[in-house]
Amino acid sequence: MASYDDQRVPRGTSRRWEVILADEDRRREAPRLRALDVRAHHRILQAMSEDDLARMPLLPEGQRLLRYKEHLDLHDPARANFIAEGTEVVKPGQRLVAKADVSRDIWERLIDAAHDVVGWRRRKTA
Repeated sequence: MASYDDQRVPRGTSRRWEVILADEDRRREAPRLRALDVRAHHRILQAMSEDDLARMPLLPEGQRLLRYKEHLDLHDPARANFIAEGTEVVKPGQRLVAKADVSRDIWERLIDAAHDVVGWRRRKTA
């Protein structure tokens, strides 16, 4: 029997192959976790208000980080706001916040909270 690529295109109205996707390929996007959902697991989030945490989406597992964009890893507050190289992918169980997904005010409070957890001095504000 000829391989799939060697078979002739069947005659029909469209004269093209039909592509049928299996159900497992049609992944339904799960609702995105928010920082409020994981507040009990991270010291960084303890001092922040519920409203701020509800407006702070976490990156879903398996998503590739955008190159040269700032992120914060809730599991590693010493890393604070790191800039992605573009090759990183969110691992299962990893909790990352992208700076682009939150307001500037919330981001600054999140960075200050990370510095407090690690014991670093706060940034001077103008």
